[in-house]
Amino acid sequence: MNPLSSPRVDRVLVIGLDGATFDLLVPLAGLGVLPNLAALMRDSALAQLRSTRPYITPVAWSTFLTGCGPESHGVLDYRYLDHARRELALNNHTRLRAPTIFECLASAGGHVVSIDLPMTWPPPAKVPGVILGGLDCPGLEAALRPFPQFAQHLSASCPGYSLRTIWKRRPETFDELSHNVAETARQFQARVTAAKVADELVPWQLMIVQFQGLDALQHRAWHLLFPDDSVAASGSSAWVQEARKALRALDQCVGELLDLALRRRAGVVALSDHGFGPFRERINVPALLMRHGWMRPASLVARGASRMARCAWKSRRWLARRRGERTASLPRPLHALLPIDWRRSLCFCAHGDLAGMIYLNDPRRTGAGPLRTERQRAEAESVIIGALAEARHPETAEPLFDEVFSVRRRFDIDPVEHLWPEVLAIPAPGFHTRSKLGCSRDIVSPEPALSGTHRETGVLMVQAPLVRSGHSHAANIADVAPTILSMLGIEPPKTMTGRVLNELLGAAPIPAADRHPKPGATAPSTVSPATALSARDQTVVEARLRALGYLD
Repeated sequence: MNPLSSPRVDRVLVIGLDGATFDLLVPLAGLGVLPNLAALMRDSALAQLRSTRPYITPVAWSTFLTGCGPESHGVLDYRYLDHARRELALNNHTRLRAPTIFECLASAGGHVVSIDLPMTWPPPAKVPGVILGGLDCPGLEAALRPFPQFAQHLSASCPGYSLRTIWKRRPETFDELSHNVAETARQFQARVTAAKVADELVPWQLMIVQFQGLDALQHRAWHLLFPDDSVAASGSSAWVQEARKALRALDQCVGELLDLALRRRAGVVALSDHGFGPFRERINVPALLMRHGWMRPASLVARGASRMARCAWKSRRWLARRRGERTASLPRPLHALLPIDWRRSLCFCAHGDLAGMIYLNDPRRTGAGPLRTERQRAEAESVIIGALAEARHPETAEPLFDEVFSVRRRFDIDPVEHLWPEVLAIPAPGFHTRSKLGCSRDIVSPEPALSGTHRETGVLMVQAPLVRSGHSHAANIADVAPTILSMLGIEPPKTMTGRVLNELLGAAPIPAADRHPKPGATAPSTVSPATALSARDQTVVEARLRALGYLD
């Protein structure tokens, strides 16, 4: 990489606009709904920001934090299958296998403030500052526990700060919509208040304030924020104006953060982890696998035995905890994980609600299954990829998946060692996937609670001295962390495979040959009992993610 010039700024304030897209921001800015964001877009270098594939919140924000792709940082979904324990566990900060921008700042003697950013709980112990976890944190008490002084000041300044879910479905009445909008506005303001409290206590070089509530708002009310002709024709303009009050509140909060950045002479980076668009339907991945005979349901007797085994396993785990014993080595019986025929099924789907995650029934992973040789596994993988790539909507005949690929070949890793699936299926725009094994055999089905969902392209705005405003560029989310470090005069580490966006910073782009080389595959990782969520904490986080529509 070319030598870095002197730092452009002493501080950088990052505004996380979860799920933001220029498709929505630009027209609403033109209508005067978002004056502060309009000014930021006018005075910033702009880029269409490509997210990760899959474009899922924990994957994308992990890539932002580490400046490298999922094959290096290790996170591919909200959950992962720990086949040693035969459990679905939740990813969190301890699962990251690459250093983050936080550690880079700490190594350079800097302090960090981070508010509500996913994949930051539990906070790294050796990073000075305040790192307040987000939606994947078990609760506010856990988030505040490492920062007692900050917790005391936050309680006095913002007693209503919480991590609770507001948008659990499409609003069914105007009163429900108004209540949710008002609560969302309070939630947005609470994040800004927390940032101001931390600003008084921490001599920060990097501050991140993430507005996770924007993602939830768009999932449930996209049809009101970006109304189509049918909404306008139905006379729902009052609903549209009410929903947009939440965006006006967000814009006001952005204005307060821009004022804070101006007072602290900080550069500003605003970004989203992915974009957004209208929701269409859910794709029933287990039904697709069963239709081809690759995943075979268990018999009625076996299903009953599965339920009994699951209850017995939970009882054994509860008794072990009562006796003070560790439960990490207490494996769940395989037939208690999923009620399928494990001897004859070629593959299975255990999780994944924003992308299809298909595991081969590899004996190394399950101890069962017909795939005994590498050739058998390769052939099964190829057949599954080909069939899913050809899967069509039963009514419109359009492809259901935008891309289906081999995780092994795409990322050059061993999926079993990574605790990853072998096949990843990215749904077509507007579709979610369904991973839960149910009684329905329909390939696609509606989801009335959802209005909008993720798209791959998000937003990036950079405002700092010498930055060329008004130009539109292309960037990847892995490029943001090394660019921030460059703005602060810190050399990005070799683990950050993203590039410094010099073209946004008023310099010539770095030729591809001068960028960091892609590192080799990292060592396999398994979660340890010391870093795994407790059963109670995992239940709390899963309930929050389920309310947001991310888990079946």
